[in-house]
Amino acid sequence: MSSARTETTSTALSLKSLTTSVSRRAVLLGGGAGALSLALGGGRVHAVPGGEPGSFAMLMDLHIDDERPARTADFERIMAHIEARNPGFVLNCGDITELGLAREYEAYLAAIPESLREAMMEVPGNHEQQWSVNYDLYEQYLGEGTYSFDAGGLHFIGLDPQAMMEWGWFYDDDVLDWLERDLRSVPEDTPIILFQHYAMGADWNYVHNDDEVLRIIEGYPVRGIFVGHSHLTEVSRYNGATQVIGNSLKNGPYYYWVERTDTDSGPALEITEVTVHADGEAEEEQLAIVPLDDPGPGGDLGPFQMRANPEGSEVSMRVDVHPRADVQEVQARVHPYAYGRDLERWVNLDRTGQAGGRRWAGQVDAAELWPGPHKMEVRAVGADGAVYDDVVRFELPTSSARVEWTTQLQGRIQGALAERDRVVVAGTTTGHLEAYAPTHRSNRPVWRTTTGPVYRQPVFTPDGSQLLVPSSDHHLYAHDAGSGAELWSTELGSPLAGDLALAEVDGQDRVFVAVGTTLFSLDLGGEVLWSAELNGICAGRPECDGEQVYIGSGDGNAYAFDARTGELAWQRALVDRGSTYGNVLYGPWACYVRLLPDGAVLFTTFTNAIALDTATGQVRWEGQGGELGMLQVLYTPPTLTDHGILLVDGFNGTVHLVDEATGQEKWQAEALPRNFGAAPVPSPEEDSVYWLIGQSGLLIRIDLANESVDQVLQVLPNYTQSTAALVGSGSEQVLVAGGQDGVLHGVVGLDQV
Repeated sequence: MSSARTETTSTALSLKSLTTSVSRRAVLLGGGAGALSLALGGGRVHAVPGGEPGSFAMLMDLHIDDERPARTADFERIMAHIEARNPGFVLNCGDITELGLAREYEAYLAAIPESLREAMMEVPGNHEQQWSVNYDLYEQYLGEGTYSFDAGGLHFIGLDPQAMMEWGWFYDDDVLDWLERDLRSVPEDTPIILFQHYAMGADWNYVHNDDEVLRIIEGYPVRGIFVGHSHLTEVSRYNGATQVIGNSLKNGPYYYWVERTDTDSGPALEITEVTVHADGEAEEEQLAIVPLDDPGPGGDLGPFQMRANPEGSEVSMRVDVHPRADVQEVQARVHPYAYGRDLERWVNLDRTGQAGGRRWAGQVDAAELWPGPHKMEVRAVGADGAVYDDVVRFELPTSSARVEWTTQLQGRIQGALAERDRVVVAGTTTGHLEAYAPTHRSNRPVWRTTTGPVYRQPVFTPDGSQLLVPSSDHHLYAHDAGSGAELWSTELGSPLAGDLALAEVDGQDRVFVAVGTTLFSLDLGGEVLWSAELNGICAGRPECDGEQVYIGSGDGNAYAFDARTGELAWQRALVDRGSTYGNVLYGPWACYVRLLPDGAVLFTTFTNAIALDTATGQVRWEGQGGELGMLQVLYTPPTLTDHGILLVDGFNGTVHLVDEATGQEKWQAEALPRNFGAAPVPSPEEDSVYWLIGQSGLLIRIDLANESVDQVLQVLPNYTQSTAALVGSGSEQVLVAGGQDGVLHGVVGLDQV
């Protein structure tokens, strides 16, 4: 059995957006106690296999990879063992594939016994979307990731908080609204099981706003939460539910058998971890008992009333619990993952004696926090060790930079904002395209329109007449920059997951973009001039010097193509990890190529920056990434400055200044908790100053001349990977930033920093 098993009474907690509103479609399949009544947003219809209505199996983190046949063989052996037990259905809690490739989905489906094909109830994991340039494949092969169904007297809810190529997860309003509607439709006496990829609660903090889900399910009989992702076996009890984290197929041939049973305390689900050895023999060990009656573990500890008041360098906390709640301890801490500080230690609050001992109070240190909105996690611990988690928000005042205005858009803002002549354009994952003329006082709308779902930056053409919009609906759109009216569109066969590059070739403007595994060249009328095969997925940005186009690929190579014809000029291996997964993970598949002086071109891999000769592809220099401990320089676009190349290690949050001629590091500094996607924005008034809003929403000021970094303002209360736009000057300067919640924030007062 797994050695990584714990039974804990603390919360076992450490973002795909629906591009259209989820419509509920009730389908009654079959009859009798084993019938499944599904509410689906679309996709594959699951049929009833006719198995035992009171039992089902559960899997997670299969990581099917057609280059690793032994893993698929383990999965086939597990599925044969499950088939023999005649389950009502099989839950699969995500990371079904390694890279979300079509051939991996096909290998997964081929390994499922025919009798169980329609019994599989899946939700996607991060390996279906994080490195995927076509997240639509999940739905094409397996159906919607957010849906519900009824079976064996239980109601099951699958949730998907993810978007394509995202490294911080978030429940969209569409998902939260659907969840509320679905819960209201469940009969009061029906126990509810929630399943998804990520553990929830304060011990994990995987999905930034999972506290909103916990608040929604409060008052409903959600008894079990079944998840994966962590590659371990763990059981925790909180907020009235039992959370079960299952182990990974990477760690061993595990699955979980769930049987409805009657205990002395009432009806329950008995969960057993099953290991199916290579000889087909199985070993079983009871893992957990999930009570189905009310109240569940920790459910009687909340909800409670909370107040967080900043007072100087501390936050004064007050928590009022229910008079009948048997609370033994109340703790608080600043949300640790979002802000990247050493804030893991809970602060114990004191029972004050007021209101019959219901009130708990204390101080939480906030000296290292920056101004702006923050989240405080609060935990009540009961006499039986079960817990109840909640979150209260607070804001630290600022004397300089501040958010002056906000504008709500529909959908997530994933791609960078476009800016020209003080007009800023944002595209969202629901296909809303909006142009604004922001000032330091307000955000005036210029035009609004709809287009295909947008995950990458819209780009103005050189003359400013058109706005080119890459969409995940497989189209490149052109809109009139003045009115937003659609001018033309070109279908390119797959989602446009890479950013656009525009360049002049023989006096004509050209567009270059990677789509799937293909590089396209188009004119400004939308005509495809040529295409070239990249032999691997690509979601980066190419670059063109008028003679050649340069781009990185998921096969580990850097490529140069003739800009006129698309013929291959050269290729250079930057990474060779011996597998498709290794080459994608560590290679230049998401590289933003940059042209350097003296005939060199810059590529980035996961851990390094490499300059190649434009004529031959020979290595000019390799950076010191490995020696410096860089962990993730691939996803933040490199910035060419008068002082050198500005690189951001998004994993450890450091900034690095590198000599463009040698690759030697000049300077580095700690900067922010994390960064993914967003690039530094140059100040129009100070050529050495750059502004960057990192993944957690923190705004920093980078001064290359003085070799300094200042943490300025917590702008967003959620994640972002969108590059901001800066317009105006002096006291009228405004930095516009967008986040996962679709809100544009206007930051002013930068001149006072």
